[in-house]
Amino acid sequence: MGFTTDNTILLFAILLIVGVLTTKFSSRIGLPSLVFFIGVGMLLNNFIYFDNAALTQLFGILALIVILFEGGLQTKWSDVKPVIAPALSLATIGVVVTTVVIGLFAVFTLNLSWLEGLLFGAIVGSTDAAAVFAVLGNQNIKRRITSLLEAESGTQRSDGCVFDGLAD
Repeated sequence: MGFTTDNTILLFAILLIVGVLTTKFSSRIGLPSLVFFIGVGMLLNNFIYFDNAALTQLFGILALIVILFEGGLQTKWSDVKPVIAPALSLATIGVVVTTVVIGLFAVFTLNLSWLEGLLFGAIVGSTDAAAVFAVLGNQNIKRRITSLLEAESGTQRSDGCVFDGLAD
């Protein structure tokens, strides 16, 4: 199947319909819609080959902007104010501890160098704010815990890297 304009519009329409259906389906069974979107993407990968990294990065950045903006708009200062101290400690001390633990694990189990192990830990150690906002948005979790996690993930850097020198 060649990618003509008609085929591209049809594909986008089908993806939008599938997105709406998976969102409705996921809220009924209590799973985050992110899980279903990943499943749809894996299924589509069997039929469509796509290797344009620059376009993928552009769409990813635009989606991240929309998700973070929407998450920030829905977060109320009155909910965040009581949990700001634990959120900041989780965003700093918690991420550093997680980075070191995962880095040590990577060094000893994957036979990586210390630099590679800590870089691996820094990548995996912090939470993704976009995923936290998307997952917590429609879940039945206590408001204080939701506020804590939103504030913690929102105070971290958006690229998730703790060590600037290692990422450059």
